[in-house]
Amino acid sequence: MGGISSHLSILISLLILVVALFFGALYFAYLTWCKKLFLKVFKRPAPMPQVDRSPKTIDQSTIFGKAKNWFYSTRNEYINVRIQSFDKTKLSGYFRPSSDRTSRFVVILLHGYNEHPSEMAAYAKLMMKQLQCHVLIPHMRAHAMSGGKYCTYGLYESVDLVRWIDFVKAQVGDDCRIFIVGRCMGADAALMAAAQEGFSPNVAGIIADCPFDSLTNVLMEKGKAKYNISMKWPLKTINKIALKNLGCEISRCDAVINANLIRVPVLFFGAGNDKVVPENAVRNIYDDVRTPKHLIMVDNCEHLMCYDRSPAAYEREVRKFVEQCVVRMISTGRM
Repeated sequence: MGGISSHLSILISLLILVVALFFGALYFAYLTWCKKLFLKVFKRPAPMPQVDRSPKTIDQSTIFGKAKNWFYSTRNEYINVRIQSFDKTKLSGYFRPSSDRTSRFVVILLHGYNEHPSEMAAYAKLMMKQLQCHVLIPHMRAHAMSGGKYCTYGLYESVDLVRWIDFVKAQVGDDCRIFIVGRCMGADAALMAAAQEGFSPNVAGIIADCPFDSLTNVLMEKGKAKYNISMKWPLKTINKIALKNLGCEISRCDAVINANLIRVPVLFFGAGNDKVVPENAVRNIYDDVRTPKHLIMVDNCEHLMCYDRSPAAYEREVRKFVEQCVVRMISTGRM
């Protein structure tokens, strides 16, 4: 009986060990998967190129493609500039001085995730129609010629923007008047910056094209669609990884959190058939903003294609917004 009991104890111990190893392996695989998801979401989307070369071919079937071709054909009118951000990350950008050097208007254009500054050329042309202005197009953090290991979807980028505002003030003058135009992540960076205490009074208005309200919501929806599981627990784990690597929680990347603190006029554009930033996401931010604001929804439109889908209406709304912002600044003695 003693021998049987001993063998049974060994078998039970082995069974417990096998079960423990099995669940340990599952947990290790789960952690590995979460780390891969974290890197997929936040890690720099493409290596930093040694040289910022013009593309060999440019698809000119859209407004953005035509404007990108214009950007590269007038590339010599832009000056390569570099600054250092709050965490010593080196940031690059293109600065195009106005032909009228006395102009006090500046437009800062912020591209979206995994995009290049040339994507903003259409907006540069549009704003230059409205104003005799200087133009700055930064390479966003962890994109193209700017440094940075991680992209934070507007959080660190909003602080970068504050440094870029300081840069243009040094170039143009402390009395300059700034308009900011952003696409998706770039729009979120502008909105997060505008919600910061002491945001520059030089900023006259923000044009936000397809901003997302919450990175958490985007990841929840995209994860569920791709893996057909609830992302509640994986996101909690990814959040811990983000705390370790980024020094902040994922929720800090949500533009909607402090939208009620924005005091700059905002013109929002949303795409009616947007699979990345649904209509309700844009409206969530819009509803929380407590400042002069306007929302234009473009029907039957894909993500970030509002301008291409309805160019006349887009230009009309931008022109009206810029005029209203200028009038507001004059009436408040800021011009």
